[in-house]
Parts: sequence; structure tokens; C-alpha cells
Amino acid sequence: MKTILKTTNLTKKYGNKVVVNNVSMTINKGDIYGFVGKNGAGKTTFMKMILNLTEKNAGEVILFDNKNIKEVGLKIGSLIESPGIYKNATAYENLKRFSILYGSDESKIEDILKIVGLNNTKTKVKDFSLGMKQRLGIGIALLNDPEMLLLDEPINGLDPEGIKDIRNIILKLNKEKNITFLISSHLLDELSKIATKYGIINEGILIEEIEVKDLKEKCKKKLIIEVNDAIKAKKVLVKQIPEKNINIIKNKIEINSNINDSYKINELLLKSGVQVKFIYLNYDSLEEYFMKRIGA
Repeated sequence: MKTILKTTNLTKKYGNKVVVNNVSMTINKGDIYGFVGKNGAGKTTFMKMILNLTEKNAGEVILFDNKNIKEVGLKIGSLIESPGIYKNATAYENLKRFSILYGSDESKIEDILKIVGLNNTKTKVKDFSLGMKQRLGIGIALLNDPEMLLLDEPINGLDPEGIKDIRNIILKLNKEKNITFLISSHLLDELSKIATKYGIINEGILIEEIEVKDLKEKCKKKLIIEVNDAIKAKKVLVKQIPEKNINIIKNKIEINSNINDSYKINELLLKSGVQVKFIYLNYDSLEEYFMKRIGA
């Protein structure tokens, strides 16, 4: 699997305050990497260092197997904070002006406008909705045919329709253009619809990187049973449930399975002479998992 971005101990300080603290991140080709953290956690500063917009204090950035960010800059597009656009021009006129600035091919403008859903509008940008401005910002970022896009809170403040539009664009670019994404957001429910991998950052420290499949496993339903004799209870339960799905934690039995009929489990244990103190289903939502990881 080809690595697109790798940072090692990347650090940024403002005075005595460490904003990004020894962050080591790996993003592979085709990832939609959800960069999750509270406001002020260091997400935007990290992205700016990747783009060479902010100088790092320590650490290393390797992009496309190259340590010289300037040499691979055209392979990366970005939308950091508000897009810089010409408000008195149309979407087409904006892309044409930026194509001249970037030295890119003007012939691709119409295709980009179709991708971001702005091909049929002649309205000037000053009259655009926030969602349309964000889509135009992504369009500008596509002018140099980037292999990777960095999007900083791209759906923040958007209405449901605007969020859906951005989501569809990201999925389309990822699937059809094989573009890799690093997307910061605190809207976890929406991010979960597109992300393939997550990085959780808190107070400048990257707490965890986790693949979606591993995260789903950690958030799976668990049946918790407190009994008087956990060993005996397990011997009874393995007759009905695969042993690999049963864990003993002190005097509790934890069953990692989508079991909904707790009544039958309770009845089975009681008939076998195991006293059941309580039984309940427990599972973490995506948001609960992240909140626990950052100690909130």
C-alpha cells in the first residue's frame, strides 16, 4: 500500500504553547482520513504545516516519498478555513482566473464545475450560499489535478443539503479520481459516512489512529452479565455461544455479540444454578468512543 503522507514527531509552538505535539501520522493512497478533535486541538495548524503555510519547530513531513514539500506542492489541493475567491465573479470566472495563476489547463474548468455542481449557475459568488462557496473552493483545489486534498472543516455551518453535496463530491473524487483525503471535522456522525480511517487529536497530541473496521469492532454491542460465579457461567454459555465471544472481567461476563434476547441467556444461567445480579446491553456510539479517548 502506497503511503501518501507520513509525519514523524511533527511539532509546532507559539511562544511557550505547544499547539501540535510530536504528531506522527500515516495516510495511505485512497484513504479518506477523518481528523477528529475539539476546536483548538491543533487540526488546522497541523494541516498548515503539511502545506508549508506554517513553519514547523520540529519533526519531519514526507509527501509522496519526498521530504521537500515544495517539489510536490502541485500534487496537493487544499481548502483551509474560508476559500479565497473573487466575490464579484462567477464560478467559471473564478476558476479561469485561478487556472491562470496556477498555470493549469483552462479546458478542464467545465469538467470541474460539473463535479462540484456549479456548471449551471451564472450567479456571482457574492450571492452564493455557504455550501456553494465551499464547493467552489474544492473546485479551485482541483485545478492542478491533485492526488490528495486537505479539507479543514468543509461542512461546518452548512445545512443538511449542503452537507450532502460536499459528502457526495468527496466520495465521487475518492472513487472515480482515486484522490486521497485528509478531512478535519468535529461532526462525527457525518464524518462516519465517508471516513476509512481516523486520527484523534487532543491538545496537540495524536492520541490514536484507527481503521474504520477496527473502530466498528470496538463499538460493537456487548451483553454484560454480573454473576456469582463467572467461571461456571462461562462453561454454561459456551454451549450456546462461541467461546471467542465470551470474556470474563472479574465477576462479570462480557459477550461480544449482537445478542438481543437477554431473557433466554438469563433463564439458561438460572437453570444451571448461576445467580444473575444484573444483565444489560452496552455499546459505545462513535461519539462516545471519541469522547472517552479525549477524556471528555
